Amino acid sequence: MTASENSTSIAPSKESLGKLRTVDPLVIEALDGKFVISSPRNRLRLRVRADVVGLLLGARDGLDGNWPDGTPEAAVQRLADFGFLVQDNQEPPAPWADWGTTAWSFHNRIRDTNFLDGSDEAAQRYVEKLSARPRPSSVRRPPSERILLLPRIRVRCEAPYLDVLESRRTHRHFEDTPLDLDRFSDMLHYSFAPLRFADAGPLGTLQLRAAASGGARHECEAFVFVFNVRGVEPALYLYDGIRHGLVPVDGNAGREQAEHLTHRQGFFTSCSFGVFTAAVAERMSWKYPDPRAYKILLHNVGHVAQVFSMTASALGLGATLTGAIRDSEADSLLQLDEPREFTTFAMACGIPSPGPDGLPQSIKTPSTPPEAY
Repeated sequence: MTASENSTSIAPSKESLGKLRTVDPLVIEALDGKFVISSPRNRLRLRVRADVVGLLLGARDGLDGNWPDGTPEAAVQRLADFGFLVQDNQEPPAPWADWGTTAWSFHNRIRDTNFLDGSDEAAQRYVEKLSARPRPSSVRRPPSERILLLPRIRVRCEAPYLDVLESRRTHRHFEDTPLDLDRFSDMLHYSFAPLRFADAGPLGTLQLRAAASGGARHECEAFVFVFNVRGVEPALYLYDGIRHGLVPVDGNAGREQAEHLTHRQGFFTSCSFGVFTAAVAERMSWKYPDPRAYKILLHNVGHVAQVFSMTASALGLGATLTGAIRDSEADSLLQLDEPREFTTFAMACGIPSPGPDGLPQSIKTPSTPPEAY
């Protein structure tokens, strides 16, 4: 039994060992043939044998002074020292009392992971290891050879950068007016297409997009729901950033499907178009085979969403973002190759319908001093 860091628990007396019960909640993971235990009530992650797992499972209702034959009293004492056998179960501290064991397990699995030590030798070994693995394509194979090519004319945009920062807001109400094709095209180009390319040697040719991406892996793909765009038939498309066009995915998908997939929050009832992003995760895992890369992948989604939102503001449009998605149903509609690919985010965009003060209709400016900020 080994701990990942020093314990600060106070050991109970031997007389109280029989009153102990397993800490609740307890997370048990099988990793590389070993068991790892942790709890939101405890700072430790502990590698243990199978018999210790059995002891903890059997002690959920209390030891009552008894434990499996052959279990040393010292093992029980150490589990108490480490805080995995306790006398009183209390609620885990914030935020884990709300987020639960799934978030706790993810949080722990990606902490303190190893990376290159910075030496030339380590970097060379890393590149050699990557070269021995098939490199995934940076371009997703389209579901069809058909493609609607979009205009490559950049819309004139003279908004100062600080004005863009100050005007960016979440918009949920949009005008029932067709969005012009040029602004629609620019939204997709700057949010999801490569602006330049880089020769990275054994790492291949990299896309350089406007949004930041760990290692320039750009695992994010854009599936576009067109609702009210001039010159484009309403349908669900895959955006092809290399050819700058729309590949048909589902001609029947519309507002109803987008609203259902995002729990009917109203974002897609009047917008001009929506985008569901999906991760082709192997692009990231090939270069970064560590579980922490999953956290970076989620960061990348945020970078893309921010570029989408800021570009909308610069073009006089409004955008809204949500991560509340019916994941499995979205994966199916987008025809993703599960579990290698999965839905990550949803965005809506259109011509905003602001309130009388120019702000989104959902924003109310305080008129009296609040009790607290």
